[in-house]
Amino acid sequence: MELKDSVRTIAGIGPKREAALEARGIRTVGDLLNTYPSRYIDRSIMGTLEEPTDSAVTIMAAVKNKGTLRRIRRNLSLFVLSIEQLLDDGTVLRGEVTFFNQPWLRNAFDADSTYYFYGKIVHKNGRKVIYNPQYTKAENPGTFFELTPVYPSTGALSGEIIRKQIGAIFDAGVAVPDQMPEKLRQEKNLLPLGAAMKGLHQPEKAEEVREGQRRLKFEEALKINLGILNNRGTGGLSNRSIGHFDELKRFEQHLPFTLTSGQIGVLSDIIADLKSGKVMNRLVQGDVGSGKTIIAVACAFLMAMNGYQCAYMAPTEILAEQHARNFSRMLEPFDIQVVLVTGAMKLAEHAKIAKQTASGEAQVVIGTHALFQKDMDYYNLGMVITDEQHRFGVRQRGMLAMKGKQPHTLVMSATPIPRTLALVFYGDLDISTIDCLPSGRKRIKTYFYTEKAMKKILGLMAKEMAAGYQCFMVCPFIEESEEMAEVRDTQSVFEAVKGFYKGLFKVACLHSKMKPEQKKKIIEAFNAGQIDCLVATSIIEVGIDVPRVSVITIMSADRFGLSQLHQLRGRAGRGERQSYCFLVSNATNDKTIERMRVIVNNHDGRVIAEEDYKLRGPGDYFGFRQHGFPELSALDPYEDGPLIAETREVAKRLMDSSTAGDMTYRTALMDAFYHGVEAISMN
Repeated sequence: MELKDSVRTIAGIGPKREAALEARGIRTVGDLLNTYPSRYIDRSIMGTLEEPTDSAVTIMAAVKNKGTLRRIRRNLSLFVLSIEQLLDDGTVLRGEVTFFNQPWLRNAFDADSTYYFYGKIVHKNGRKVIYNPQYTKAENPGTFFELTPVYPSTGALSGEIIRKQIGAIFDAGVAVPDQMPEKLRQEKNLLPLGAAMKGLHQPEKAEEVREGQRRLKFEEALKINLGILNNRGTGGLSNRSIGHFDELKRFEQHLPFTLTSGQIGVLSDIIADLKSGKVMNRLVQGDVGSGKTIIAVACAFLMAMNGYQCAYMAPTEILAEQHARNFSRMLEPFDIQVVLVTGAMKLAEHAKIAKQTASGEAQVVIGTHALFQKDMDYYNLGMVITDEQHRFGVRQRGMLAMKGKQPHTLVMSATPIPRTLALVFYGDLDISTIDCLPSGRKRIKTYFYTEKAMKKILGLMAKEMAAGYQCFMVCPFIEESEEMAEVRDTQSVFEAVKGFYKGLFKVACLHSKMKPEQKKKIIEAFNAGQIDCLVATSIIEVGIDVPRVSVITIMSADRFGLSQLHQLRGRAGRGERQSYCFLVSNATNDKTIERMRVIVNNHDGRVIAEEDYKLRGPGDYFGFRQHGFPELSALDPYEDGPLIAETREVAKRLMDSSTAGDMTYRTALMDAFYHGVEAISMN
């Protein structure tokens, strides 16, 4: 049996099981072998009846009777055994084993015989009980103490069926080719791939699982690093001559504020890159409201002073339009022409902008994905800037960069992540951080309430609006959902808020289903102060910069991730007024309260991002599909940071190697990397 064979070649898989596996993208033997256990049952961990346990343990105890069957009601029966556990010091502990709705067990146990029981120990009403344990007779435990892999259910197939089908693959003697060069495998003390898979799927002891995981994690980290290095290219010499750096002083003198030390430091990094003569690839990280936009404007100014164009890609049309206004206002004194291009533009308008861009008349081009469409040609593109990089895949950024034949690249993110994680998701970039906020900004006071407090919140909002300030109210849904009636939506909240204020304040609604002209009209009115309260979806999450917003109320706050809540909170408090954020949710479970407490007690985006990651895991937190990276089966970017750094050096060696074995292995891993990206992008 080979990895490329169809799953139908596996004993026990017929048309129905084949269809269920194919629905999850599992078509070959290799696909099924790459479905790994989510956890393992380890019955070798021993315990005693003396203390209750949070997780299952094994105890050895003597059964003192044949057991008692009790029928509680028609659909519930209890089978109870009395047991005694003898400790090493001679102490005898008495307890019970209780099985629910398993009456056939009354003939399964022998009195005065010793058994192993595996389950959680519970102390209840003075009794020591194990509920529904797994068990075996102590004199002949068989495979009881072997590790048992537990697989997630796959469609209509249970995890137990998956385990049996994978067992059938090994019984058939599957051939697992290993392309890792033997020299590298021995250097890193890694298992052959076949042995690693066997250890993960059919381990006899925990060490086999650890060694199998180490092999898979190493190869996943190496694959990602190779893909990153290939995306980055050689980082070769730039064919653009950049000077006139003294002109930046003239630009700074026209600003109505003074740059912070953090902003000055980032600009220094960028200038050093441009002076180096190499192609710049830099990420600028900065918390919400730290002033990243002015860095982008300064770069656009510098490109224009040197005769080059700058393209700025924003994730939403709302943000692109706002940046076009701000860039134009700041660059107009220097006769630098700024144009906007979006997918919603009329054909004639789009054609006009494309012509200005191709001729070089437009020096700064701001837009969404429309920037890298086929009909957009650039006269002399010197720098590409992408905003909120986590919303774009690596290929999207690359498509825009290809328009300019290796232009300098600057990406911006308000989602701070630890450096080890940045190695994975921004590994092709050098990193700069703006680590301070503009002067005069006050920390936003944040509170968590249930909906019972809405009158109090609306009252505070009324005071702020009466004083000339503005408010946001954010809802997860656009319209009411019958299936999730407890989750707030913009339509019903808009009507309720408008009714509450009875015409005292101007209330408007904004969401993604509106026509572009309608959205533009509402945003312009809000920016001009003609709307007091804007009820919106998370469409306002990034880039909306209205200094007079002093309150943001987030309804059904439990429906948002922590980093998203932090981003939304940052839409308020952009002026000198003391601002407020109200997180509103009727959810009462401990996990929700813990998440809300993280936001209430923390204002550092890095701390919040780490807590968000811990609570949600890498897949949900980062959204691999948006990043343009293959999904990970073994590697945890947060926990395995040192391994990622270690394999970066191995990847560099492989990229430089001309040895046949190294080249074959490198090609295979890079093909796997890009195949994963393509598969994700098609979903």
